[in-house]
Amino acid sequence: MTWAELRKSLDLNLVLIALLSVLAFAPLTYPGFFQSHSTFLPVFNLLDLERDLWSNWGWVPTLVRGFDQLRGEGPFPYLLAEFLRWLGAGGVQSIKTVYLLGFVSSGLGIYLLGKEFYGAPGALVAAVVYVYLPYHLATVYVRGAYAEAWAFVLYPLILLCLHKYMSKEAWLWATVTVLLYAALALTNLGPALLYGLLLLAYVLLLSPSRRAKGQAVRLLVLGVIVALLLQLPTVMRHGLVVQSAQDFTQHFVYPFQLLSASWGYGTSVPGWDDTLPLQLGLVATGLTLLSGMLLAGNDVDPTLRRRVGFFVAGALVMAILVLPPASFLWRVSLLSYALRYPWQLLAFVGLAMSIASGATVRLGRQLARFPWRAVLVTLAIVASYSYLSPRFTDVQVGGSPVAIMGDRMALLAYERQGPLLHGATVRLTLYWQSLQPMERDYTVFVHIVDATGRTWGQQDSMPVAAERPTSSWKLGEVIEDEYELTIDVEGPREGYTIELGVYDPSTGERLLVSDGATAVIID
Repeated sequence: MTWAELRKSLDLNLVLIALLSVLAFAPLTYPGFFQSHSTFLPVFNLLDLERDLWSNWGWVPTLVRGFDQLRGEGPFPYLLAEFLRWLGAGGVQSIKTVYLLGFVSSGLGIYLLGKEFYGAPGALVAAVVYVYLPYHLATVYVRGAYAEAWAFVLYPLILLCLHKYMSKEAWLWATVTVLLYAALALTNLGPALLYGLLLLAYVLLLSPSRRAKGQAVRLLVLGVIVALLLQLPTVMRHGLVVQSAQDFTQHFVYPFQLLSASWGYGTSVPGWDDTLPLQLGLVATGLTLLSGMLLAGNDVDPTLRRRVGFFVAGALVMAILVLPPASFLWRVSLLSYALRYPWQLLAFVGLAMSIASGATVRLGRQLARFPWRAVLVTLAIVASYSYLSPRFTDVQVGGSPVAIMGDRMALLAYERQGPLLHGATVRLTLYWQSLQPMERDYTVFVHIVDATGRTWGQQDSMPVAAERPTSSWKLGEVIEDEYELTIDVEGPREGYTIELGVYDPSTGERLLVSDGATAVIID
């Protein structure tokens, strides 16, 4: 086989996309772990799964955030990480690797979809835009939304297989479509059901024939049925729990936020003063608008016009749905129960805009030339490059946190220097992770007690010598907190343990540890 024949049989763009994704996943290769809104929670959930893997039917990650059938995370991405655990990877390495594979696979998936729609040159642009979408990067590096990050892989693959089935009506594509949709439902059920509505619109508007439309609709119904049946083990274990959506309408996005270039690490707050990045992305927005304008040309293939027009219009409609005027529609339709926040719909907006962005290469003849395609790819990467600077921590965690205090803060690990002997000085370093924003300033107590429970050394202080009160902690932030205690020389020679916990100084009420105790004992 000649090189030309080999190159024709092997799509080297697949390798190129993996290489172009390097900057997106590069922070995942750094030492330590990146701090996000969840930080180590996916690691702890993974290790919770494997404690009793083979009899853990119906398991879902519920650590701290509780169970929600529609809006909670599903087990599928954790099973992928568990496979890496079987291969010998550590918990942190497994989670980081799945994030990494998610970036690369999402680019490959949308490339294959775009190649089917309008050819390889445009598909390459679509892939890079999709990988470097600001919302995609924020999902990983700001929110640490482990399941949602993997959903970015499944969205284009499901659409690709559904499109193939509509074109060829081959049962292989039907089977793969159902399996991928089931995987999406086991990743995030609520977004999966909403995505089913987007797929339904695609089928109804773009089916090549009435027969294909009927077959595709029945396939979608089958996919939803299979997805719901796969939820039965979870329902049997946890019950059918759907949390209230009363705060949903407080988190709509304001138009300027969609176009903002600012980047932050805060959480979603009611109103417009978010530091959570919610922008669409300058390159994706510009190319989508350009695509819409190029559709007006007289020489555009009708099929391509309808297909690209669907995604341009779809991106616009879905972008409007994250704005405050759409509040009434969300409430009346009850679709607010499918998402925690309306801005999570930006994942679908990003998908549609990426597909539309790639179409500019097919619609604009000048853009199809290599130099211009290279410029578009470079712009997509450079425009998001400044967003690739997550915060890191080098704390080494075990299989579970040492303790969780009132679902507000987790003691990740600790280090002790100095012997537990009378007259000795003990230096204790605590590593906390914030699990939710806290309005109160809690006090940490560290007591050195003997076998009878009598205290021979103690220190009560707000974290970091009161320099980092808990009300200042950002969600997911890791705090290094040091204490120095001297054991009273009048106490027993040895036999001491360290008792620590957290309390509200205004009431003296202690936060309960996850096992119901009011303090955790360490040695």
